Amino acid sequence: MGVPKYNLRTRGTAPSPDGRRLPTEFMASILISIQQEIADRLSADPFFASIPILVEQPRDVSFELQASIAAAGTYGVVLVPQAAVTASTAPGPIFDPVEITVIIRENSPVAAGPHALEVAETALALLHLYRPTTINEVFSAAPHALQRLNEPGVVAYEIRVRTQAGATYAVPQLDPPAISSAGSHAPQTVTLTSDIAGTAIYYTLDGSQPAPRSPSSILYTTPFAVNAAALLKTRAWLAGYVASAEARENFT
Repeated sequence: MGVPKYNLRTRGTAPSPDGRRLPTEFMASILISIQQEIADRLSADPFFASIPILVEQPRDVSFELQASIAAAGTYGVVLVPQAAVTASTAPGPIFDPVEITVIIRENSPVAAGPHALEVAETALALLHLYRPTTINEVFSAAPHALQRLNEPGVVAYEIRVRTQAGATYAVPQLDPPAISSAGSHAPQTVTLTSDIAGTAIYYTLDGSQPAPRSPSSILYTTPFAVNAAALLKTRAWLAGYVASAEARENFT
């Protein structure tokens, strides 16, 4: 019998590193949290400032829209993680190993910017020996770490990284920042807030993905003016939490 594969949300309780049981309301989905952190790791690097990194959410309309827009050039998609359970009697369950696949696609020919192979190699270098905050395990290159894919109409490469030990729990995720303004027609004064003190809120006004090290991202400190049409995107970061999902407002 083969090793059972899991691609699901953790329910009930699971052990923390010190042996405590974490209640369901404390936990986000382990696999979804890891998937988002991998995407954040890539998006935060300056190399990916102009290369969209999408998170696979097949039933999400916004994902389909982002994918269709990104397809105009070179882009990456972090697939839903795959996990095996090798110790079927252990509580949790313990996912061991967890494997992440990122697909880099390039419309052929690409007019400018790095090509798919260079992007794939850079992504693999960033993820090899990367330790996310979601789990206390290190990702490393899988045995078949970089492979060319045969996809019609595009140049595509697949990279794979995996954990060397089990993943049993996830840390909580921040809520998206709240966007406050008098309306959606510019000019407007915009305020961004988070429910948790000390949260770092980053935003962009050009439609790019906000991330702490992205050159187009701005760290929110005080209310700011939007004087012309703009797509505001914002997310929150705080040590000990998974970064929030994106909040957005389209000002016209």
